[in-house]
Amino acid sequence: MKNTIRNIIAAIAFITASFLPAVNVFAEGEKPDVWLQISPVANRVTLNPSTEFTDKMEVDNIGGKKFKFRVYATPYSIANEAYEVNFSTETNRTQISRWITFNQNPSATKDSEKDWQKEVVFELDPDGRQEIEYKINVPDDIPEGGQYATIFAESVPEDTASSTGVRAISRVGLILYGSTSGNTVEKVEISNLKTQSFLTKGKITSEVDIKNTGNTDFNALVKMEVEKLIGGKVAEFDNPYPVIPDAPTRHAVISWEDTPSFGIFKVKTTVQALDQTVEETKIVLILPIWIIVIMLVLLTIIIAWLIILVRKRRAQKSRLIV
Repeated sequence: MKNTIRNIIAAIAFITASFLPAVNVFAEGEKPDVWLQISPVANRVTLNPSTEFTDKMEVDNIGGKKFKFRVYATPYSIANEAYEVNFSTETNRTQISRWITFNQNPSATKDSEKDWQKEVVFELDPDGRQEIEYKINVPDDIPEGGQYATIFAESVPEDTASSTGVRAISRVGLILYGSTSGNTVEKVEISNLKTQSFLTKGKITSEVDIKNTGNTDFNALVKMEVEKLIGGKVAEFDNPYPVIPDAPTRHAVISWEDTPSFGIFKVKTTVQALDQTVEETKIVLILPIWIIVIMLVLLTIIIAWLIILVRKRRAQKSRLIV
């Protein structure tokens, strides 16, 4: 009987290993011809009515080829709960995108010599850097609360009228978080915090809904602490989630990237936003399918063995009675 059990387990292990995916290692590719980099990637500005705000950013050509690029501003709005960004839809919170212009003449030493345009074009050599000056002309009448836009630097493809090749385009952006003077309202609603208690595969994950019910943006912090059921802490990390007003509820997801394939863990998730804190602690069991299969096979064998044993004893008692 013991040999039979060992053979069954070995067969299951062999079948399981046969279906494991092969891991391919790829060599690091060459540097692309067209590749832009922008700095900084975000900026927070205060907007007062009837004023001008000027600042600068830098665009680098980290590709292997000389090319032109254009700089322009678009709205920054949220499309859905996954917080996918929409760069074309204007809302009451994206008016700032219409107030931005760029200086086409960066070498100008006087304000009167600067050439402010809605879109500007420059050319960069490999490893070259271009400083971009932008200006925000704030009108007299502006909404209270937050204003959001994205400044893009985007490569201009070469004229391919006589070519059938694929055009390479690189685009990078700087997010502008504007805050206007006036009545600032900061409110948040945190709901539906949950962590799945049983997994057969994948990562330990917590999810939560965060709704901005005020008129200015804030950062929500979601923190996860993982401990062994018997033992110490094995992981602790957090992720910030920007949440802007007049946008869909943000469905924030945080995962333990190094989740093992088997184990029992105590998982504590904490969500902090403005003056609110919500916590949840769960015991999470990770049990792969193949272990469940082995357990079921072993259970079946044990049950079958017990049935055979009971019948054998009954048969022996019957012989003794006769």
